[in-house]
Amino acid sequence: MAIDRLATSTGTRPKDALAAYLSDLAAQLNGPRRRRDAILTELRDGLEQAMQDRIAAGLPRDRAAAAAISQFGSPHAVADAFGGELTTAYARRTIVWFIVTGPLVGIWWLLLLHLSPWRTGLIALVAAIPVIPLIIAAIATAGGTLATTGRLMRWLPETGPRRALAATIAIAMLCMIIDLTMITVIMVSSAPTRPLMIIASAASLIRIVYSITIVQHAIRMRV
Repeated sequence: MAIDRLATSTGTRPKDALAAYLSDLAAQLNGPRRRRDAILTELRDGLEQAMQDRIAAGLPRDRAAAAAISQFGSPHAVADAFGGELTTAYARRTIVWFIVTGPLVGIWWLLLLHLSPWRTGLIALVAAIPVIPLIIAAIATAGGTLATTGRLMRWLPETGPRRALAATIAIAMLCMIIDLTMITVIMVSSAPTRPLMIIASAASLIRIVYSITIVQHAIRMRV
């Protein structure tokens, strides 16, 4: 029987077999740690319950553990089953991070440039901050993705995991372009170096590094 072969091949105690299975599965789950931990806890409880049910039915503990593992399927198959959920969760968490940090980075540039759009007008504002169209595009993409992967899916078309991940990559790249442009603008200007210039540039550099990490990780998740 398949169960006999699995029990023989593991050669470990039931608890060790379950732990090894969950460890293998954990290595193949990509996504937010909290969501991954919740999934693993749920699966662990399910495996232990399935094993106990088979023990109650008369199977030895080692064969009961092997049967429970066989019922759940290979770690790769289970990881694939949760892949979409974890990908969407990762995209939403990352997009929220960009939404939160956007104003935190932008405020330093606004303070540095002393912009007063209500005095200078919209044209002067765009001239001083040429990345405004990119900022609008990033905000629109972020808002649209969050809306179509959350509760508003009841009324809006749902964005699938791969599209949500693609939107995350696009937002990260837009933020990199925005930050690099602002740093370049201030570097080529004749403005003297000031503490605000250093703070604004440092904030953008930190977000650039994080954005690169996000793009690399998101690309690996798409493969």
